[in-house]
Amino acid sequence: MIGKTIQIYLPDGNPKGVKKASITTDKVEIIQIPRTDLAENNKLLNFNGVYILVDSLKSEKPEIYIGKGNVKNRTYSHDSKKEFWNLVFAIRLKDETGFNDAHNSYLEYYFINKAKKLKQSIMNENKQLPKCPNLPEEIISELECYIQTIETLLSTLGLKCFQPLENINAKKKDLLSCSDKYGNIGYGEYTEEGLLLYKGAICKKDLHKGTDHIAKRDELIASGTLKLQNGHYILQDNTIFSSVSSAAALVLGRRANGWSEWKNKSGKTLDELERANNEK
Repeated sequence: MIGKTIQIYLPDGNPKGVKKASITTDKVEIIQIPRTDLAENNKLLNFNGVYILVDSLKSEKPEIYIGKGNVKNRTYSHDSKKEFWNLVFAIRLKDETGFNDAHNSYLEYYFINKAKKLKQSIMNENKQLPKCPNLPEEIISELECYIQTIETLLSTLGLKCFQPLENINAKKKDLLSCSDKYGNIGYGEYTEEGLLLYKGAICKKDLHKGTDHIAKRDELIASGTLKLQNGHYILQDNTIFSSVSSAAALVLGRRANGWSEWKNKSGKTLDELERANNEK
């Protein structure tokens, strides 16, 4: 993969505020604005483009909405009508021509379609998939180059739901497992993003005594990613956990130290594997 230089500009110097992200050799720019800063920065969004509303970048499965149009006007409307979102990502070209309506229609179609296929986000507001516009092959080819940049920038800014989990670089070749004597078992791998828990994990239905809450469990049940089958919760999709302990706790139904619970086929814990790797 060819290296890239990414520039992130903070107009007001606040790392939690407005951000403008771009690759120095590319025309694409993404503007990220917190909802609380929207009123005083909406002039930055006075262009026609594709935008993504997001509830939280900390969620393993964020709720998003993808739309197109004059981003300033659309976000103004959404501010009074949609409750869930806290951030907007607006996509544009830095030159004067920008994306035209046909380009924006294709980008909207592409990102809604990809988000629905990957199932790494909640899309309660995008109920329908828009039609793919009929564009010349050379225009689609050009847009696909821009899409690569857009996905890179979104991931850099913390929105990773358009990044296929199988493309996340694994830190280990070892397949890891976490299990107990009650038939609960999950398989996964340790990656740069955390613990990737594979689809099909068998998770404890009832929490152990003394455990009243497990991070992400309620969210995964509500979204349908965890479904009750034959007395266990079954994971329906590959799911990334930023905490290896949260992934272990989900499988075991109790608080757990993921560094000692996740083991390879030889019985070495993730902690032992990581220490050995760091000592090389």
